[in-house]
Amino acid sequence: MVSGSAKVQRTVRRMVRLTALAAGAAVLASAAQASSAATIYRNAQVYTPSGWKTAFAVKDGRIVAVGSDAKVRKAAKGAREVDLGNRTVLPGLYDMHVHPVLQAKGGEGRCGISPDVPAAELLAGVSACVKAAAKGEWVAGGQWQASVLAGTPITAATLDAVSPDNPVMLFDVSGHSLWVNSRALAIAGIAKETPNPEGGIIERDAAGLPTGVLRETARDLVLRHIPPQPAEQTQAELKKNLDYLLSLGITGYVEAMAFRDDLEAYAALADRGELKQHVQACIAYSHAGHPNPDLDATIAAIPEYTRERFKPTCIKVFADGVPTESHTGAMLEAYQGGQPNAPAKGLLLFDPAKLGPLMAKWDRLGLNVLFHAAGDAAVRASLDAIAYARQQNGGDGPIHQVGHLTFIDPADLPRAKALHSAFEFSPYLWDPQPINDDITMAVGEPRISRVWPIREGFEAGALVIAGSDWAVIPAPDPWLGMETAVTRRNRGGGDRSFGLDEAITIEQAVRMFTINAATRLGLDKDLGTIETGKRADFIVIDRNPFRIPATEIHTIKVQQTYIDGEVVFDRQANGGR
Repeated sequence: MVSGSAKVQRTVRRMVRLTALAAGAAVLASAAQASSAATIYRNAQVYTPSGWKTAFAVKDGRIVAVGSDAKVRKAAKGAREVDLGNRTVLPGLYDMHVHPVLQAKGGEGRCGISPDVPAAELLAGVSACVKAAAKGEWVAGGQWQASVLAGTPITAATLDAVSPDNPVMLFDVSGHSLWVNSRALAIAGIAKETPNPEGGIIERDAAGLPTGVLRETARDLVLRHIPPQPAEQTQAELKKNLDYLLSLGITGYVEAMAFRDDLEAYAALADRGELKQHVQACIAYSHAGHPNPDLDATIAAIPEYTRERFKPTCIKVFADGVPTESHTGAMLEAYQGGQPNAPAKGLLLFDPAKLGPLMAKWDRLGLNVLFHAAGDAAVRASLDAIAYARQQNGGDGPIHQVGHLTFIDPADLPRAKALHSAFEFSPYLWDPQPINDDITMAVGEPRISRVWPIREGFEAGALVIAGSDWAVIPAPDPWLGMETAVTRRNRGGGDRSFGLDEAITIEQAVRMFTINAATRLGLDKDLGTIETGKRADFIVIDRNPFRIPATEIHTIKVQQTYIDGEVVFDRQANGGR
């Protein structure tokens, strides 16, 4: 007799195996029904694997010719022509670690405050949000940053002064710490005798009383009390986020943490024809450090939610926190600064002995695994888990992804290629921000000189990709990500830099956002480059990133975004926005 578990594994394996075939069949079927005439896009600067071209032709959602204007006209006689006015054409871009559904659900809160503002301005912003809320209503938002608030106590009492009656919770810039007031502590039942949850820290003063700062899994003591919003509102907000990503040229992405209700939201949008991007969702292995009780049932239901452009075929695992003043990123060596409430080397958020067999099971199912791993010890533990799966199942399984990678030990750099895995960096954070001051103070020299070692990742032959982590950062703008990956300075240049020796070329930056990402998603035969036979996902932009100063890349604006040959964003039609 076949067990229920075996049936689930067989079903999911078969579904994952057939995903690419089903996607191709759907496109062909759609093309056959449309029987559209070809369209030539000419007088352009077209970025292709074989160099710059001036034209390409699209028919039935596929690229049917690439070359000079004359060559493409000959190959697609009688086709409709679109003069692109010498604008630049790149393949569609990918964000390989983003949270649009978290933002849609209000997971980061609606009380938005810049982490760069001084304490008085932050507290004034919170006060305004409190005044706009109903009596006793939760006020949730952020962000705050310890280095910016130096001299102002990050305590419940500080927030009590502007909100004595409404519970307040504010995320820090990393999203891994909460600052709450006394009302929120009372609702959550957090008191002197409350123990730290596994994988979390309740910050305490010298007398042992909670200060109002909650790290990692301790956040859930408060978060579980936030009322969920209606599904209809989540879907409406998610649709806005999808459109926003399209305006930035993002034609595909990885939804970096999803639960069953999130899959329902995506499936609903897909069924209404409102999901245009190619999306892979990563089902949460845990939530705020606690096992996701619905994990196995959600994995079994993957076929129920799978659509042509939506695949919930990934698992999200948190390996650690963040290497800031919280000291929750798992490091191989002790932090430099003192942090009396945290372990000397941070927190590893999974038991390697338990995760290895789970990793092997997911790998056998054909599911990708995305690790949040900021500290070098967390990166090593994540690679060890992948290595265990390869030892058990062989080396030709799905490409797994180790994300964030603030610090990597040099000995672990070659392992990504050896283990058929991807290194995902967050170049958006390289635009020097207050969080970088906290990281610098926490780890010190010489480790900080190798922060986010993307250059070394490329040199080690790793499949290097990029993820924004929005809505943790202010905006998922890929052009800012590309610029700061190349310059390692503030947007537009400047004296400040962060990990300057890890700067890369613009060609490498573009690869991170295009063909490398498509490879990680298993879509590289169909997407990621502009070539004959591939699906027509491309963007038209106003400036050529290869031919302008690197400090101007962040100013690039997408004029049109195309997916399968369909215009899904047009700046002119949107009134220039």
